Amino acid sequence: MKKLLLVLSLFLLFSCAQKKDAGLEKEEMFTLHYSKLDDGIYPLSNSKIAMNDGFFYITDNLLGKVMKFNSYGDILILNYNADRNKTQLLVAQNDGMTPSNKASFSTELISPKQIAVNDDQSFFVADTTDDYQNLWSPELKCMLTDIINCFDSHGKLIARLGQTGLDSNPFPQIIKLETTENMELAVYTLAPVGHIVYIFDKELKLLHTVKFNSDNIPRINMENQIISLDSISCSKTEKKLFVKIDYYTEKDNDIEFLKSSVCCYDIFLESFVWNIDIPESNTLYQLIGVTGQDHIFLISPTEDVGYNLLIMDGNRGKIAGIPLKFDSNNIQQSDIMLSNQGIITSLFAYEN
Repeated sequence: MKKLLLVLSLFLLFSCAQKKDAGLEKEEMFTLHYSKLDDGIYPLSNSKIAMNDGFFYITDNLLGKVMKFNSYGDILILNYNADRNKTQLLVAQNDGMTPSNKASFSTELISPKQIAVNDDQSFFVADTTDDYQNLWSPELKCMLTDIINCFDSHGKLIARLGQTGLDSNPFPQIIKLETTENMELAVYTLAPVGHIVYIFDKELKLLHTVKFNSDNIPRINMENQIISLDSISCSKTEKKLFVKIDYYTEKDNDIEFLKSSVCCYDIFLESFVWNIDIPESNTLYQLIGVTGQDHIFLISPTEDVGYNLLIMDGNRGKIAGIPLKFDSNNIQQSDIMLSNQGIITSLFAYEN
């Protein structure tokens, strides 16, 4: 039987960052089954997860819904597309006749995906627009297809966000959302012209637009180099972006890997201010996020059902390398996120 298992992992020795043998304590929180029920996930959905203060938010792009759970697996809020979710038990329970701490809302969700949560439990969900709302951007050389649904802490939809603010033109493809300790929202997008980061304040007014492409990211002193921008994450306390870049070289009709680096971009100075090389691994590391202390978390898949977790600091380099293991060897889909406090939350599906 296929099921989804939610795993919460806490980096216990983070305050003892000088120790190289720091460990992780893994706690399995609750299980979600494949189903069309309120608290179910549709098979093959590309579900995304976010966590803040012990509450878990999960999207289902195929059923068109967003769910909020407590740490026991009880569903607290359900936003759903009424056309694809015909029978909702939570709706029947919330008939207004019986007091309840649960809420459900019929919401025009098409394909909800990336999600981020503020400390006050307000949350943001990336979604696609109706086809007739898609716009062509000559500047970005792509269709503008994505918007952000903005919800208050009770789960009520309060606004829709576009490139320049509320109810403005859609974004290019959204690949990630993050929030900061100042309740700013960072929107990471990808277009043919490069990666574009939009940063909004807590009033959802556009503060910064930062564009990265092969012309303005750091290069190394080598001929025939190929640069690949892999991922970006923002500082949770300062106006900085951390950019993970992979470097290759073309030699004798072959492409050879050179190294990977994390480069720090100062938004105010509009330039990169430092970079640090990532230790070599059998597989490339992926940047999953940055904590409130600007510690950089990267993961690399291993052959023995898990990941190598690498934690780095721009001043000291490598802080710790820790194995991150799961119990199943038949993982079919997964999503991993990092909270501002350094808690790793993963949602993965396997066949039991």
